Amino acid sequence: MRVVTPPIESRHTGAGGFTLIELCMAMSIFGLLAAISVGGLKGWTQAREHAGTAAAVQSLLREAQQRAVTEGRATCVTFDVGTQAYTMYRGACDDPARVVLETRRPDAARVRLAAPAFLGPSGPTPGVTFKPRGTAWPGSVQVTRTGSAKVYTLSVEGLTGRVSRA
Repeated sequence: MRVVTPPIESRHTGAGGFTLIELCMAMSIFGLLAAISVGGLKGWTQAREHAGTAAAVQSLLREAQQRAVTEGRATCVTFDVGTQAYTMYRGACDDPARVVLETRRPDAARVRLAAPAFLGPSGPTPGVTFKPRGTAWPGSVQVTRTGSAKVYTLSVEGLTGRVSRA
């Protein structure tokens, strides 16, 4: 005698998809990771703005020195902490007839100019004059950022007019 077994019915068990709970958990994990990365991105962006402002000020100081040597006349850069602006002039900082060439401000609201201190012939001044032979009034200016301990100090050497950032 032959035993006949009934055919096994194949039923779809639903194991091929995701449940609503699994989808909700995955979305909450992705949301948490996105929130954490946005916070880090904001801090990184602010640090880049801070470094970018310091580089822009350093670039303007170097441009002023090159302009003084190229044009054969003094070039001045002053720093106004009250209005948060720095301005390049044709002429020495102590010359009342100097001419404004360019005025800039820090791009970010949290970035500030602080403590400009240069030593001119008549004493401390908030600006630096680059002379036609490449020398300058020695001193420094700081670029700070609210909420950060990092301070960029831009220094100008008197004898060489070299501009450095620390």
